[in-house]
Order: sequence, then structure tokens, then C-alpha cells
Amino acid sequence: MSENNPVKYLADSDTECQRCKAVPAVLITRKEAFCKNCFIRFIRGKQRKSMIDERYKVKYGAVQEKIGQQKVLLALSGGVSSLVLTDVVASLLQEQIESHKGRMGFELVLLNIDEFELESLNKRIEEILPILVERYAPVNIQYKVLSIESFLIDRAMIQKVLLNKDFTAIAQRLSDEQNKYTVADMLKLCPNKSSMEDLLTVIYEELILRTAFIENCETIIYGHSMTRIANEILALTVRGRGSSVYKAIADHTVQFMDKEFTILFPLRDVLFAEIIAYADLIELNKLEVKSTIVKSKITKNLTIRDLTTNYFSHLDATGYASTASTVVKTGEKLGAPQFKHSYGRCQICGVEIYQDPKEWLRRITVNDAAPIETEEEQEYVNLYKEALSSSETLDTENTHPVNICYGCIVTLSGAKQDTAFVWPLKDKDTNHEDKKVLDEYILTDDEE
Repeated sequence: MSENNPVKYLADSDTECQRCKAVPAVLITRKEAFCKNCFIRFIRGKQRKSMIDERYKVKYGAVQEKIGQQKVLLALSGGVSSLVLTDVVASLLQEQIESHKGRMGFELVLLNIDEFELESLNKRIEEILPILVERYAPVNIQYKVLSIESFLIDRAMIQKVLLNKDFTAIAQRLSDEQNKYTVADMLKLCPNKSSMEDLLTVIYEELILRTAFIENCETIIYGHSMTRIANEILALTVRGRGSSVYKAIADHTVQFMDKEFTILFPLRDVLFAEIIAYADLIELNKLEVKSTIVKSKITKNLTIRDLTTNYFSHLDATGYASTASTVVKTGEKLGAPQFKHSYGRCQICGVEIYQDPKEWLRRITVNDAAPIETEEEQEYVNLYKEALSSSETLDTENTHPVNICYGCIVTLSGAKQDTAFVWPLKDKDTNHEDKKVLDEYILTDDEE
């Protein structure tokens, strides 16, 4: 273990725990020595503080009648952070059951979106879920496993999208014969790995909100650590989604199908190294689901999130873990965009558009090429023109304009004109899905 690591493990140490002052410490973090029990209590305290609201407490009488029994959806990837959040929340429910004669302050639903094939995982989530749920008896924990293909619930929404050179986007409806795309097929049409990563985030967020709506949950919680949130701030900024930073780092509410959901990050004040230490101490790491894909060492083959993850890992290893806290505190100053006028919603990702990205891009784009000076340069120009003239374009008579945000313009840049890009387009004026269609979105405990 590096001396610069934010968590320093102590083996056979005489150092006394600075909290209880009764037993030897097992690790040092934030310049404080902790024994096992005090460190576990310290991490769990972060979640307790985040979910201190009356909604998550055991309620009686008038308060129970007014608030009712809350239902919380936990996004479980199977990674160490989501497993730690599950343990922390389930332990709270165990304490409530013990202290209140079997009563709980809220119901807990675990949701996993199956990434076994997509991420080449070392085990299926179905292998660990029964073990995980049994671990916290007598807490009654529900769990759902969704296929990523659940994202497609109305094929009539799937259209071919093309980004023009003036940054406008047009779409064309597909015939029944053409409309055979799966989610995996659509992702393969992404111009690069970062674009695929960006659109996967859109898919996951949509599936989580749909499930929360169907399951009548009021709160959605994510296991993001402080390090992960700092990572998200940088990644969103690079991907052109700066207007969404405030939603990725702070507790907030979102509207979906005319229902309001509370989004919480209970581990937002915990470093990733501390999450790993917690998992080690309570032996949660044996349940962790990991990708077997070996990340490339060549920078150009990495996604934006890979790059930002490597950046913060390097900072942790060199003694600058506090940088994550600085990034998060800076990001917290970025509230929701304040604009009186809205350009509707992006029909690809669903975010609200506050400024016309096409107009801004036209203003900053240099349209005149540098003068051609050599024969080699002229040859490249000729090849470029030939490629443009030979590429298929959508039949403009059967197309219609698409409302698209700056982040999705960045994501679609580089998509091939002959294949274009295929995606289920949303209505530009609302973030709602057709209620009749959503009613067909059936969930089971073992859906695949």
C-alpha cells in the first residue's frame, strides 16, 4: 500500500483508535486513526446524514398518515460502491426493525441493469443477489434485474438521425423491414467508445426512472463516492454536458410522467479509497461484480470516463486525493441553468435546452480552410470531396428536423453518413413517455 494512499492500513499496530480510545486502530484516513467498528460507524454516519429526512424514519400516527410508507430504489451495478451503499442502507433498516418492533422507515428495492455481455462481467448479478438479500434478514429487500433491451418499448419511435455540417439534425422514419434494431445494434453505430459510453448513461437513467415510476418509488439513490462525482464533473464537461453537472453532483428532484422523484447520493462525502476499505473490513468484496475487459494503455483507445478515472487514480496514488473534494466543491457552485426561455428538450437524451447550440457552434466555427500549398494536400482534398459525394444521405423529402442539445451534437459528431445513427426519438416539448406504452413495461424479479 502506497504511503500516499488516502487510506493507510495498520497491521499489528499499537496505535489507539482516536474515536473510542479502547481498541487498536486498523487504518488511518483523513489524518485520524479508526478501529474497525468506529470506521464502519463513520461511513454509515455519512448515509444517515444524507437520509435524515422524516420520510426515511419509522413513522407513527399522524405523521404516518401524512407521509405514508416511502419506497426507495437503489441503483445496484454490482460494483463495490453500490454494494457498500446497499450494506449501509440495509443496516439502517436492520436497526429500525430492532428498535421499532419489526417496523421499517421505508421499503428498499434494488435495481440492476444487466451488463453481463456488454461489460464481459466475471459473474452474473443473479448469482450474488440472493446472497446479498439473505445477508440482511429480516429486512425484506425486493430486487429487479433488467435487460438493457428493455430500453426499447415503442419501435415506432426509432428513427435514423443524421447530423449536418451546419450542426442541424434531421431524422427519417424507418420502414417495418428496416426497423429490426436492438439496443446493441444501435450502440454499434456510435462513432466512438466515448459516444457509446455517453448514450449508455442516457439508457441507464431512463431505465432507472421508468422502474421507479412503475414500482411507485419516491426516492432514487446512487452509490457514487466523492471521487466518482468529481470524475463525473470532468467527464460531463468534456462531453459538452455542463448544464447537467448540477444533477450529477447534488441531491435534487426530477420530474418523470408528472411524478417527482428525489435523487440522493448518500456516499457523496466518502472517498473511493474509503469505500474499498469499508468493503474489505466487512468482506463485501467477495460479492463484487467486475468487468474482465482489459483497458487499453493507449490513450486514444480510452473513453472520456476512462481518462478521468485514471486521472483521479493517479492523484490518489501520489497523495493528492483531496483534489476530488476541491472539484466537487467547485462543481457545487454550478446550480441549475437560469434562463427564462427554453428551446424545448433534446429528442435524443431528453435534457432541456436553454441555449441554441447550433447558433453558438456556427459563430465559433471557422468555415474557410487554410490555403492549399502542396500537391499532397490537394490530393487529400480531392479524396475528401469524393468521399462526401459518394456517401448516402437521407431522402430530404421524408425527413424532419430534430431538436438536439450540444452534448448530443458532440456525441453524434463523426457518425457515418451512409449508416447515419439510429435512436428512439422523444417528443421535443416534453420528457414524458406515452402512458399506454409505459404500461407495457412489465417488471419481474428475474427479468432478462
